[in-house]
Amino acid sequence: MHLIAELEADASEVPRARHLLEEALRSWSSDEDAVDTALLLASELVTNAVRHGRPPVHVHAQMSQDGVVRVEVDDASGAPVRPQDPDVEDVGGRGLQLVEMLSSAWGSRLADTRHDDGRTGKCVWFELRSPGAA
Repeated sequence: MHLIAELEADASEVPRARHLLEEALRSWSSDEDAVDTALLLASELVTNAVRHGRPPVHVHAQMSQDGVVRVEVDDASGAPVRPQDPDVEDVGGRGLQLVEMLSSAWGSRLADTRHDDGRTGKCVWFELRSPGAA
């Protein structure tokens, strides 16, 4: 079970990515909590990619046979990612903190492909294990 989507580097693409991912996840899993958590975390990663990354932005999602959902979001920027430490009054800056707290595992790496201008981008990913997954 696999989903791949290419997105424009625009904030209006976040709902489209969420919709595509929701359709795939609901066809793969009946675990409502896991689907909702995956959608929240994927929205955070896509938002970061369209705000801070460079086009193109790709979303890859898959569910393994043992029920582990893995979502990857890549863009053409090689800039490293790291959770922020926002002030209480800050409106944003908590997305990667959510990913770190709610996922089973997460990380980032250089993307597997080179872009037309020769740059290698980055891939940020997370995994979620359903309660019954091994």
